[in-house]
Amino acid sequence: MLFITGATGTVGNRVVHYLKHKDVTFKALTRTPEKLLTEGADHMTIVTGDIKDCSVWSDSLRGVETLFLILLDDAEEILQAARAKGVRNIVFLSSASINRLDAGYNENAIKHKKVEDQIQSYGFQYVFIRAEAFMHNTIYWRDLFRYNKGTIRLPALEAKLASVHEADIAEVISVVVTDFDRFSGQVLTLTGANILSQRNILTEISKQLEQSLELEEQTIEDFRSYMKNYIAEEYITLRVQDWEYSLKHELGMTGTVLAILGREPYTFREWISEHIRDFQ
Repeated sequence: MLFITGATGTVGNRVVHYLKHKDVTFKALTRTPEKLLTEGADHMTIVTGDIKDCSVWSDSLRGVETLFLILLDDAEEILQAARAKGVRNIVFLSSASINRLDAGYNENAIKHKKVEDQIQSYGFQYVFIRAEAFMHNTIYWRDLFRYNKGTIRLPALEAKLASVHEADIAEVISVVVTDFDRFSGQVLTLTGANILSQRNILTEISKQLEQSLELEEQTIEDFRSYMKNYIAEEYITLRVQDWEYSLKHELGMTGTVLAILGREPYTFREWISEHIRDFQ
C-alpha cells in the first residue's frame, strides 16, 4: 500500500494521475477531497486532512508500506506517526539546491536537508528526489504579461535555471514508489531538458503570445518592494538566492529523467505551450 501526501498539489495531483494507470492500491491525502472525486480510481482511497496536522489522519497510515512525503518545516510528528504505524519506506520530494556550493546558507537547501536528515535518523528506507526548480514556478510571471504596457521589468535576466516540468517529477515519483526496492537508498537529482536564462524564458512566452515586448533589467530592491505585496518574503529570498547563485556558478544537468522514464525531459517550450492561456 502506498500513501501520497499533497495529492492535489502541483506535483501530487500528477502522481495520483500516473498511479491511477498502474495496478497498485494507494491512499491520497488532501484538504480538498472534492478535487479527487472525479478521478474515479477504484484502487484509490481519499484521506481528508492537512499534512501539518497528522493527528487527524495518522491512523490511515496503518498498512502503508511506502509514504510519499512533500516538504514540511518540521517532519518530526509525521515521521513518528509513520514509524508507529509500520511504514517502512519514504520517498521524499527534496530539492537540488542541496547539491549546490551555497547549501549551507541557502534557505531552501537548509529546509529540505533538515527533513532528509530526519528521515534517515528515524531509520526509514528512503529515496530522495532532489528536483531543480519547477517550471510551474513561472506562473507567477503571468500578471507581468497580462498587464504590461510593452515592457517587462525583472531582475537578473541572465540568471539561469535548469527547471524541470512537474509532469517529469511526478512520473519519476510514480515509478519510484511502485518499484521502491530498485531505488532504495538513492538520491535522484532531476533537471529539465536544458538550461535557460530568464531572458530566454520570457522571450519564449512573448513569442508564443505573439507579443513584441521589451525586457528591462530591474533592481533586486525594486523587485522585493513590488513582490512583497503578492508573495511571502521567504519566497522572494529563495528566488534571489537562486539568481545570485546561477550568475556565479555553472549549473549541472543530469540524465535521471531519461534513465528512469526512457525519454527526454519535457522542454520549457512545451510547458509554456500547455499554460499559454494563463499569460494571456
